[in-house]
Amino acid sequence: MALDYLEKFKELDKKLNTSRKSSRSTIYKIIILSSGIIGFSVSLFSVPILQSNLNIEKLSFSWYFFLSTIILGFFLLLIEPRINYAKAWKSVQPQKFPENSKFDFSIKEMFIALCIILISLFHPSNLIYNRVYETEQEKTFKEKINFLVVHWLARIGSSLLILENLIFIIFTTGLFFLILSFNRKI
Repeated sequence: MALDYLEKFKELDKKLNTSRKSSRSTIYKIIILSSGIIGFSVSLFSVPILQSNLNIEKLSFSWYFFLSTIILGFFLLLIEPRINYAKAWKSVQPQKFPENSKFDFSIKEMFIALCIILISLFHPSNLIYNRVYETEQEKTFKEKINFLVVHWLARIGSSLLILENLIFIIFTTGLFFLILSFNRKI
């Protein structure tokens, strides 16, 4: 029974990794395409004959959207593996799960967990709060914080899908403004 359960999780993990690779590949291609569109349109529209048929304001809006796509895409491609690495690293450390269904954490615990998350994004394999404990109270406190860090890293990682959708919307809006920048004269 337990082996069956483990196999199902391995299969789910494999499917999730495959879909994430596909998504990262798509974002990488959109970044390259956005960069190419900006470079091509800057060089093409520098020709004086083509400038007479352009609405420069709408063209500049499209460039801003493409630039936003590039920046958000690079941010996403940089931050997602760091979150996954930090989550995997921190999840093997001792954790204390809350006994009740509510997550009752003090402001101090939440602040320390947030600081550890920020540090983990720059240095994912840090050893903060992973030491030998001197007292039982210290052990409980640090294990609670480790649980909170892993929980928040998982939530941040799962919310990156929203950022991916935003990148696709911004890219499409950039294409829309690029097409609108052409004034048709009949």
